[in-house]
Amino acid sequence: MGGFFGTLLNTLQARFLGIVTRIRVLLSPSWWKTKGSVALREFFTKLFDFKPRHSGDYYPLLRWLISKRLAFALVILIGVASLYYILILSPVAITGKAAGNATLPVYKYNSLAIRFFAGSCRVKARGGYIAYEGAINKGMVKGDGRLFDKHGNTIYDGSFDKNMYNGKGKLFYPNGRLKYMGDFVNNEMSGTGQIFSTSGALHYDGAFLNGRKNGEGTLYNGAANGIYHGNFVLDRIAYPEFVGKTAEEAAAMYTGAQEIYASDSESALFMKEIGAVATITDGANDLEGEGKITGIIVLASSFQSADKICTKMSEIGDLFGKPDYNGYTYCMLPDAVALNSLANNDGLGKVSIDAEGLFDGVYRVNEYGSDTEVYIYAYKADGILYTFYCSDPNEEEFLMYSIEVGE
Repeated sequence: MGGFFGTLLNTLQARFLGIVTRIRVLLSPSWWKTKGSVALREFFTKLFDFKPRHSGDYYPLLRWLISKRLAFALVILIGVASLYYILILSPVAITGKAAGNATLPVYKYNSLAIRFFAGSCRVKARGGYIAYEGAINKGMVKGDGRLFDKHGNTIYDGSFDKNMYNGKGKLFYPNGRLKYMGDFVNNEMSGTGQIFSTSGALHYDGAFLNGRKNGEGTLYNGAANGIYHGNFVLDRIAYPEFVGKTAEEAAAMYTGAQEIYASDSESALFMKEIGAVATITDGANDLEGEGKITGIIVLASSFQSADKICTKMSEIGDLFGKPDYNGYTYCMLPDAVALNSLANNDGLGKVSIDAEGLFDGVYRVNEYGSDTEVYIYAYKADGILYTFYCSDPNEEEFLMYSIEVGE
């Protein structure tokens, strides 16, 4: 029996030995490596065997015949090179960590791979520094992120859309202090927000349009104290809105440093921190008995029209046409106060004002140089009288201008 089973076992072993050996070979990594190397060598040997065997191995191109094998080899090389660039050269490995302790991939700003990427990453600028960190969607900056300058300082931190500031965000000065915080539309401050000075003090809080203060807002001085609350137009205080206001209403609009000059017949309110002098009636002939602002002098050598800023009288002429009056006129008390505020800056002589202080910031005017002459151009438009003050008739630039209700 033992001989029988021994013979049977040997027979079975001989029968399946080839199969077992074959399985062992197929499971051997070295066999696959060798077979793969041979297959690749044969493939590339055939691929780079450019020598045509017959006319069917050519592509006709005008007067030339291009080897099909050569053309195929070039396509393969270009494809391999492109794939290598996309996968190896375009993304740049980094060791730094972003928010949340997650390592972010870094892409060159003009890489092809970034056009297919969606998520958070870092982007290198042309100069090689990290210019952006945040959300990317198929090559477009979209979502929350931060923009940096070449020194690593944050320029902007907030929401992006279509590669531009859109939504809530913050702008920063080069020293790292906050410059603006609020709404953006297509890279410009639009909506509501706050502007801060380089020292960090609040400068303005209110509405913006196309990068300028426009609409209702509050202006602050260097000590961050509110000095004016009202409307702005294209970055400037809407001075005409003072005209027609009562003294009480004007006091609610302007809360900064001020001086009041009053004579028996005239009163002038010098609003020092917004550069304006208002003419105020005494209210004796008013049914409500309140003084009103009938005109305001703006201490600026530029005039804001609906669509441009005028700094020369020729530009004012283009805007309003021929003046209703131009020539010398005598100073009124508000004119004298305004001219004296400009005297140190524009080389003007002071207008004499004999006044006594009643209490802090309030002066009783006994006499002033009412015979002092100043050259003016006056224009009437839409029921408003605009007057521009010049140092002489031949001067193209004006010193200041006034706005009052026309008669």
